[in-house]
Amino acid sequence: MSCCSNGYCQFSFPVGAPLTDHPVVTLEAKYLFLPYGTLLAQGELIRIWTESGKTKEVIIEHKIFLDYAKGKPLPVESLPENVYLPWQLIAMDSGWEQDAIMEWGRNEVANPDSPPVVLIFNQPLEPKLTWKERWYRLLYKIRTL
Repeated sequence: MSCCSNGYCQFSFPVGAPLTDHPVVTLEAKYLFLPYGTLLAQGELIRIWTESGKTKEVIIEHKIFLDYAKGKPLPVESLPENVYLPWQLIAMDSGWEQDAIMEWGRNEVANPDSPPVVLIFNQPLEPKLTWKERWYRLLYKIRTL
């Protein structure tokens, strides 16, 4: 189903790895705030998606449950070494305002039975083409015209 005229928004994704519950702003996102938690597991291969319908496979490096009992979001368990939560980046990657994430525990639609989660993704490295490879591709395209 499309939300826009002329079929601009695509909401049917091809079969593949499971999708996240909410979209990310860009496919290069490293963090995603999910206000109602998720069933996705740490170490699982998933697909992140944007509102324009593009997807990318990533691995969930860390799944951090949050607790808002003290008024601000704190991890339920201690964070692994070399892992921290940069709230500005989390808000930017998730498409939320930072204040909305910080105040989520007091929001009237927050569900205390499903704790919020921050997913940290491990983006796969994609090798960049060398000038030689680009040149060969261009020559191949010219040759096959």
